[in-house]
Amino acid sequence: TGTLPAPWVSRDIGAVGTAGRGTYSNGTFTVSGAGADVWGTADAFHFAYQPLDGDGTITARVAAITGTQAWTKMGVMIRASTGPAAAHAFMIVSVGKGLAFQRRTADGATSAHTSGGAGTAPRWVRLQRSGNLIVASVSVDGATWTAIGSDSFAMPARVLVGLASHSHDTTRLATATFDNVTITTPTPSLPAGGQSRDIG
Repeated sequence: TGTLPAPWVSRDIGAVGTAGRGTYSNGTFTVSGAGADVWGTADAFHFAYQPLDGDGTITARVAAITGTQAWTKMGVMIRASTGPAAAHAFMIVSVGKGLAFQRRTADGATSAHTSGGAGTAPRWVRLQRSGNLIVASVSVDGATWTAIGSDSFAMPARVLVGLASHSHDTTRLATATFDNVTITTPTPSLPAGGQSRDIG
């Protein structure tokens, strides 16, 4: 209780102003982060993450958000590295600015934004990586999904995938609780002529 299960770790990214934290208990991640913004050419936020090699999908429900700024934003992220200017995809739920797919398609590039309409927590969010393409989606119930946008990214084969927390304020933390968090990877296909069967 209170620690992140392996292989999850958490850390502040960029000059956040106030140290964040990530914890886990009974299926729920609680991630608190500060920072001026996750935007432009460099970011400041708290990130709870694990490595992902190749293709994969992260899904989570942003169950609740506490924060004082309209642009307090929480969600799932796929990121090239822990560098503040790293390429990333971020499907967000904000306090007062709705839902959005925000991203930086290459290290040091300027951020881009695609609105997902109005809404706040609780909300389900998802990022799906296939090669260079990442698709961002949102759902109200975890069953029916709406794709908000997609883009091509310059990222290495091994990326970081996880939960991002950002207060839009360097003097105080904002906190999100995430549940129903899953990270999945494609099942490897068999080579030509291969077969599979149950044993026993």
